[in-house]
Amino acid sequence: MKYLKPWALGLGAVVTLGLSPALAQAPDQLVAAEAAAAAEAPPVLETTSYSDLFSIAFPAGWQVSEQTDAPQLVADSVGASGSLPAMRTEVTWQEAPPREVVGESLESLRANGYVVTRYDAVTIDGVTAVRLWISGIPEALPNAFITYVGYPTATATITSYYGDTTDNIDPVLNAIHRSFARSQATSTAPQDN
Repeated sequence: MKYLKPWALGLGAVVTLGLSPALAQAPDQLVAAEAAAAAEAPPVLETTSYSDLFSIAFPAGWQVSEQTDAPQLVADSVGASGSLPAMRTEVTWQEAPPREVVGESLESLRANGYVVTRYDAVTIDGVTAVRLWISGIPEALPNAFITYVGYPTATATITSYYGDTTDNIDPVLNAIHRSFARSQATSTAPQDN
């Protein structure tokens, strides 16, 4: 631990040297705000609806296709302009509670030897959603960001596959996944108890 403090001070000095003289003397909040302004803004998203089940938004220019079997919706960045790496997002709607869907999915991930590098929980469409970051997938897009949005009798699984991680990929993945919403017909349908 003793070695971390001098390193952090050295790193702070290096970062400060790269700032304008006014920012070098500014409070940390101003420096953080200035750095955030330089970050690339997430792309414009276009909303797509699937049947009477759900909607989700993807960056402009993505190719979106519907299927009758799972995954019901597939969006691909092929042909889209911008600085994002190749990505593909699949959305699957299952008439099963999240305990079943997430349990089966975790078992499959473990059986395939994929690595969960990070996980958390967020609120999406007014319900708690579990998110996993996966690596080690032996495909052209070796990383995945999976979100399970659970309702009492149904679960939406949103999986985004991507290649190399970049600084601007997390905001795009978050924007896509957080845009998910059940349709009004689905959310007001009577639930079996």
